Parts: sequence; C-alpha cells; structure tokens
Amino acid sequence: MRYPVVLAYHDVSPYPRLSGNWVPPCSFRNHVRFLTGKFNRIDPLNLPFPLPEDGFLITFDDALEGIHRYAYPVMEDAGVKGIVFVVTGFIGRKNLWDAHFGITVRHMSRSAISELSKAGWLIGSHTVSHTALPRLSEDRLRYELEYSKKYLEDLTGKEVSAIAYPFNMYDLRTLNMAREVGYKWGFAGPSLKGGFTSLNVPRIPVFLPDITLRHKMLNFWTAVDVLTTLPARLTPLYMGLRERILNAFQRRWCI
Repeated sequence: MRYPVVLAYHDVSPYPRLSGNWVPPCSFRNHVRFLTGKFNRIDPLNLPFPLPEDGFLITFDDALEGIHRYAYPVMEDAGVKGIVFVVTGFIGRKNLWDAHFGITVRHMSRSAISELSKAGWLIGSHTVSHTALPRLSEDRLRYELEYSKKYLEDLTGKEVSAIAYPFNMYDLRTLNMAREVGYKWGFAGPSLKGGFTSLNVPRIPVFLPDITLRHKMLNFWTAVDVLTTLPARLTPLYMGLRERILNAFQRRWCI
C-alpha cells in the first residue's frame, strides 16, 4: 500500500480538453466514495506529521473553476475537506501560463476561494506565476513564495501554511526558502525515494484514465506515476520556446 495517500488533482470538469490532467465529475465521485470507504479523513486544517497511514488527503493544484463548481459539492456531501493551491497572479483569469493548446480554463475567483476557506478547506500557495522555482534567482524565488503567501492570508484572514511546488519541481534551496518565509508544509509529486519531510510530501497524481483508484494504491504504481508526470516538467521549456518565437515574430513583422 502506498504511503502517504495524498491525491493530487488539477481539475474536475465534464468538458473535455487535450491534456489528461482532469477527471469528469462521475469519476471523481467514485474516487471519493472509494477513499471514504477505505481510509479515514484527515482534517487539512490540523495536519499531523507524520501523516497517518490509514488516512487520506485530497489536494488540487492551480485552483481552477471546476474545483469549486464540481469537486466541492461532491466532497461536501461526503464530509471531506480538501486543500487547494492557488496561483495568485491568475485568480479569476484564464490559465495562460499553461501549455493549454488553445483550450483555456478559468481559475477560481476571490469569492470562490473565500467560500472554500470558510467551509474548512486549507488554502495553500501555488506561487504567484506558476513558474519552475529551482530556475529562479534568490530574489524572484522569495517573491514567488512570500508574496503569494501574504496575498492569500489577506484574502482569507488565515495563516497560509502550505505550498505545492509548480510542476512538482523543487531543490534544497527552494525547501530552505519555503521554511524561511513561514511554510510548514510543502507538497510535490510522486517519488521513488523513501523518506520525506513535511516540506516535500509526495502525492499520487490522478489523471483522466484513472476511472478507479484501486491500482493507484499499489506500491509498484509509483514508478508508473513518476514516468507519467515527466512531461509536466517540459512545460516551462515549451512556454519559454513559445515566448521566444512570439517575440521574434513581433520584432520581425510588427511595428
């Protein structure tokens, strides 16, 4: 059995898109039913370390609208509270930072984030601009971690103690800075390494093909998840290449 049972979703929506990092509401409902039948609920507002082996957490990266519209009601019916990680620079805006291939989705509004916070969800940071943290300068890294934390604390009136690292990318410098600016919890992607601290908690990614979660609970599936999430690490490269091409086009053809 995999440990810890911390699920990482990106979106729940009935509307198809080209990427596979979303699940339809019917699958998500089955996932929640499976988790509540097999594990105990962990209160995200009172996270213990180490996390209990018989407990589960549901987390959401990016804070897309579908989480509030489709996932939130399912979890409320099941008495489950989640963690949503917000890209503060894109609140209420389309996910233009992502490799969306022409099909964009909108991030949650301030009011939706506040509603989840009041309902007992933990609101965490996903930085300001969803950039790969290990590639940043010291000053920019601090800004991404610190400003997003303060913004969400002002929005919710609560301490923001958790962060999810964009693209699941972090290094020792990132962990040290996260601790320095006041984060107590950091969430990443699947890992084949044995140990972890509260600042690099591995998660189990959930994708469109995952109609059931039973196979995801098996230890050997960790390696499959590690391979499946590798393309996400290429997104910063793709976005950088796209930006350079657009800039070159504008310099050549635009006055």
